[in-house]
Amino acid sequence: MKTNPIPTSDALDFDAIAQKALSDMPPETRFGANDAAVIRKNAEALLAAKEPFVKRFYDILFAHPPTREVFEEGERAERERTLGEFFERVVKGPHDDAFFAWLAFVGPVHVVRGVSNPMMLAMLGFLVDFVRENTRSLPDHEALVSAFTRLATSMGSIIAYGYETAWKKALENVIGIPPALTERTVHEEASQLFPLRSHGSR
Repeated sequence: MKTNPIPTSDALDFDAIAQKALSDMPPETRFGANDAAVIRKNAEALLAAKEPFVKRFYDILFAHPPTREVFEEGERAERERTLGEFFERVVKGPHDDAFFAWLAFVGPVHVVRGVSNPMMLAMLGFLVDFVRENTRSLPDHEALVSAFTRLATSMGSIIAYGYETAWKKALENVIGIPPALTERTVHEEASQLFPLRSHGSR
């Protein structure tokens, strides 16, 4: 199977973003080789559900005013085509480093479009729900739901971290604050706004 190239950017290292996000996750929660194998094993059934998935996905987004505002008039058909390609790549793989770096690229793309993390994470939840409802007749139903749950969790972690990294890089470019200083400053300010006692203190 052809391996897709890792997306590149002069500003962001998508492979590093993906690997950092995944390394922060406990191993039991990450998408793994067994998950990829069960998805590939059931690829034919999953791909048969692609069009209903895409239609329902955008029906939901276009019915909700905050998500509807993200889209321009007349672009739904193009977005549906892109989502269909996304679904195919998720199902077919390969689920290698380039795949996860590609997911890291998704975060900054959504920053540009004005899509919030809550919007993205909600639709990852929809992906899992859709798989749960549409694979009940398959012998691997439970394994598929578990695989897509870990996939969605891994995707959400990577996308959210990519989103965060893109914002930090944008601040550096606009006002000259390095990402490390931004993180330290935000942490210090948050500590003032939300002082937390150490464990066991009263």
